[in-house]
Amino acid sequence: MPVLMIGAILSELNLSLSEGDVPLRISLGDCIIVGTIFFYLFYSWGNLKKIIAGNTTHIIVGLLFILISMITSSFDNAYWLVSLKFCIKICILFFLLALAYQDSLISRGTISALLILMICINVIGILEYFYCDRMKDFLLLFKSEESLAPYRCMYVSSIFPSTNTFSVFNAVFLVSVLGFTLHHGRLVNRYLCSICLLMCTVGIFLSTSRNGILTVVTGISFLAASLIRGRKNFWKVCAITVFAVAILVTAFFAYKPIAWRFSSLVSLGPVMLSGQSFGGKEMVTALKLEQRLSIWQNGWELFLEKPIFGIGASQFIMRNHHSGGRTIHMHNIFGDILVNHGIVGFALFMALIAAWFKNAKGDWQVYLIVTLFVSHMFDCFAPYNTIWLIFTPWLVALTTRKPDEMFLLDVTEQPDQQAVIVK
Repeated sequence: MPVLMIGAILSELNLSLSEGDVPLRISLGDCIIVGTIFFYLFYSWGNLKKIIAGNTTHIIVGLLFILISMITSSFDNAYWLVSLKFCIKICILFFLLALAYQDSLISRGTISALLILMICINVIGILEYFYCDRMKDFLLLFKSEESLAPYRCMYVSSIFPSTNTFSVFNAVFLVSVLGFTLHHGRLVNRYLCSICLLMCTVGIFLSTSRNGILTVVTGISFLAASLIRGRKNFWKVCAITVFAVAILVTAFFAYKPIAWRFSSLVSLGPVMLSGQSFGGKEMVTALKLEQRLSIWQNGWELFLEKPIFGIGASQFIMRNHHSGGRTIHMHNIFGDILVNHGIVGFALFMALIAAWFKNAKGDWQVYLIVTLFVSHMFDCFAPYNTIWLIFTPWLVALTTRKPDEMFLLDVTEQPDQQAVIVK
């Protein structure tokens, strides 16, 4: 996992080997990712065959989703190469990673390496926020001159395409680390974890991302609920509840638009109590979601063109007529699948999601899945950023495997067993 994450960071380097509407981007990071995966497949093929045999239905559904997407995207599609690249880099890579992570193990060293990576990512983001002018040359490694944000706060996005992807990734990572720290604390270095959680929280605030705040507060609240259901330590429940409330309250003062939207939403209360009716339009206005609504309406029009098999994988970003241009995607993971892959692809996707929930091993794992999808209700990160793409299949394994099958204890904690080499 740490090696793949480093490859994902390097793959975001602004390197193109050809020009045009569909640039071919190959970097050292891409080579690291592909090489690591194929080495793992070769090295652990015996174990992976057992995993395949035990998950035949899920694998067939996943392969059908990829196959149908590739075939239907090749017909009557001016940007078929975009769809093909999407299916290869996103769908197939996700499929292989989900398979590999089902066999790999998590040790104290693995978690420490991930914590250090997240600390480094946030240190870079914080430095960009305060010293963006001095770091322009560094930023140009990951962005073009035209894509550099025109206002200061956007520079906290670091190596991610935008502040929102940076912020929500921090939020989901923070919730996932809290989850297995509260339930498997011996595997986590307390000092590294504390520094990492602090840096992730600072990164979320500096990004001023509403989705990041929503994700982290939702996730921590769910964790508190899981601790209560599991009758865990009372002080743990109090600590993370206070943490969630502190983040929310601080967000109101650090980012005024969040407070304004909250007060606008609360102002609908008297309308409801008085018996007056209000619809979705009033709710959208209160939450200031007009831009999202415009994008979703655009997606609905494209969906109606080809409702059965969709307009083609990753085609919304090529065909939408939003003022944001080709950097705008559906801003909703379910809408993205429905528009690009149609009803057939959406049905297969939902079957995989249902299997994910069904195979979750505990309350906090279920809540982590819910947190991920809450973050993807108003945006769409996993299919469009390599770091998210490496991380999300890991969440699939983290939530669907029993702890004693996935976590490695220290040798001192398992005296009767031989030391195991982490794959």
